[in-house]
Amino acid sequence: MLGGRKMGLDNGTTEPAYQVQSSEELGRYITAARDLGPGDLVLTERPLVFGPKSMLDPEASMPCMRLASLLRKLPRAERPQTSWHRKTNPESWTKLLEMQSHMESRTPGTEAYDEANEFVVEYLMKNFINSLDANLKSKFLPEISSELLHRMCGIIDTNALEIRLPDGAELFALYAKTYLVEHSCLSNTKHTFNLTSKDSNELYTIYMKAVVPIEKDGHINTMYSHALWGTPARRQHLKDTKYFSCKCIRCSDPTELGTYLSAAKCLGQDGIPCDGIHLPENPLDEETDWACNKCPAKVNSNEINMVVFQMGLEVETVQMMGGSVEMLENLLRKLSTFLHPNHYHLYAIKHSLVQLYGRQPGYTSENSLNEKIKMCKELLGITKILDPGNARLSLYSSVLQHELHSALVMKAILKKDDGSSKPVEEMKPLLLEAKTAVEDALEALKDETQETSGLKLYSVIKETKTCFEILCQEKKVVL
Repeated sequence: MLGGRKMGLDNGTTEPAYQVQSSEELGRYITAARDLGPGDLVLTERPLVFGPKSMLDPEASMPCMRLASLLRKLPRAERPQTSWHRKTNPESWTKLLEMQSHMESRTPGTEAYDEANEFVVEYLMKNFINSLDANLKSKFLPEISSELLHRMCGIIDTNALEIRLPDGAELFALYAKTYLVEHSCLSNTKHTFNLTSKDSNELYTIYMKAVVPIEKDGHINTMYSHALWGTPARRQHLKDTKYFSCKCIRCSDPTELGTYLSAAKCLGQDGIPCDGIHLPENPLDEETDWACNKCPAKVNSNEINMVVFQMGLEVETVQMMGGSVEMLENLLRKLSTFLHPNHYHLYAIKHSLVQLYGRQPGYTSENSLNEKIKMCKELLGITKILDPGNARLSLYSSVLQHELHSALVMKAILKKDDGSSKPVEEMKPLLLEAKTAVEDALEALKDETQETSGLKLYSVIKETKTCFEILCQEKKVVL
């Protein structure tokens, strides 16, 4: 469960934390009913319905059998709930149907419609629904049809939240209030789920808290895309999966809040070199030109997107191969010719490099450690701007802080050129900074320990902190 005070008791008040609003542009959404601070609980609720997430395999002859297989393995309490059925729970059924399905964008011939039709609708109709006894069907599924199943698929795709269980299984769940929380690429909330309750009625309850101050009447939001993608990639992903074009503060800013996460270097014009950078003239226009901030050069958005896409494939290929320091450094130099140093492709390469510097043979010198420290601090600066409340990038932040700690400690205990140890007064500033880094790494993970990846990382860093404290005692350094 997330930390923070319970709704209705925050700041000594019984006022609710949020209120539902509506507009023509956004539809229904929620805003803060009063000033909220980091850690304040915004809302909590149980799911209307949940069930296993289906990972469809296009090569499988009976794709839904994978879902059925997973379903059989789940305990009864974790099987898809049908209490929202129109007859058994009409109130929940009504709430479910209030959710957007975007069927106007999921018409026959679209990828979303055709995939749902092949792997879900036709399979269920043919193998289950059409085989039901007429009386049974009339009693329990009087309104069932292909159209209704398509609508349910649209509702799930648009509104469902993903829940990762400790054993690695994944669920989808729908929530009657949470679905009203709008998207922003600068999220001001974070949510977790109750994964350990012995009471099945409380299982998968969601807890959403504020992670930064939210003023009264301020929009409460979350993020449905990846915080470390550039604006064109995020907006395209949201358009493809959630059927809207994001116009948030980050998407509207050509510099992405000063991070330049999508920026490209200018190569000059008419043979004249230039050290400027290309930014979109209007980042909310998919066909906008990218103009240099120092010379008249402009580049078509299609050219930018094509080059960035190809570079992304190169980054993915090297990372999938378990790239060595040499491979990653070569790719970094190559892409740095065209991309701003903060570009998200370079961020990905550097994030891999900082986990290798100081660990791979040949990269433990003071120069390598200094480069690692520099990279960690640069990436942490970008991460903090894009996710000031650790809502989306807590694992990234924690890894960076942990690697920064490691490099600072290694630099502190590295022998001098004459083979002697550094004096305490020279080690102490480095170890003080290392102490802060490891504490920040653990703090970033405070809400992540229910998931396996977060728990494992937390355990590793906790052990690192213990070893660090022993080291300080041995070196007689008081921090």
